Amino acid sequence: MTAWAGPWGVSFAANLTPDKATGLGSWTEAAFIKSMRTGKHKGVLRDILPPMPWQGLGQLTDDDLKAMFAYLQSLKPIQNKVPDPIPPKR
Repeated sequence: MTAWAGPWGVSFAANLTPDKATGLGSWTEAAFIKSMRTGKHKGVLRDILPPMPWQGLGQLTDDDLKAMFAYLQSLKPIQNKVPDPIPPKR
């Protein structure tokens, strides 16, 4: 239950733990908030795909998003490289 398929192709659930190599450990709070507001990975890169509900999360206040980021950073880091999204077949 970590892969989702749709018109966007196939996407995989992200590693939201603070692992520096494979998770959010190298992210800044500002990049996390920008990602939730723009739907872009690290706020500027590729689109964030389903199942991540960034549209709803982006409506939260800065304080709420900061609290979410702080919580995610408090988790035990788990190294888990997630596959890149697979584009739709044409």
